[in-house]
Amino acid sequence: MPLMAEIRSPRLLMEECGRYTAQLSELRTLLEERLRAARAERARTRDVAAIEAALERMDQGLYGTCTRCEVLLPLDRLRRAPHVQQCAACAGETRMSA
Repeated sequence: MPLMAEIRSPRLLMEECGRYTAQLSELRTLLEERLRAARAERARTRDVAAIEAALERMDQGLYGTCTRCEVLLPLDRLRRAPHVQQCAACAGETRMSA
């Protein structure tokens, strides 16, 4: 049984849903723009395939989660590279500390 602190009001849930829908719309637009650009530039087939795969994952409701560990991908990561399918840890990315 959920704790009362975890229960949200319908208004808050609707606001959160609206934000999420707006973010998905923004990311879909980014993906579609990059797909058009990649095709126009005759980009590598791998790049086009990655963008198409991201759009397909979005249509299936799977977009925005890591394909390996299923963690939610950070919005800033998706804005930088909307076609990514793995979190930084699973992709083997490391940050250089200053």
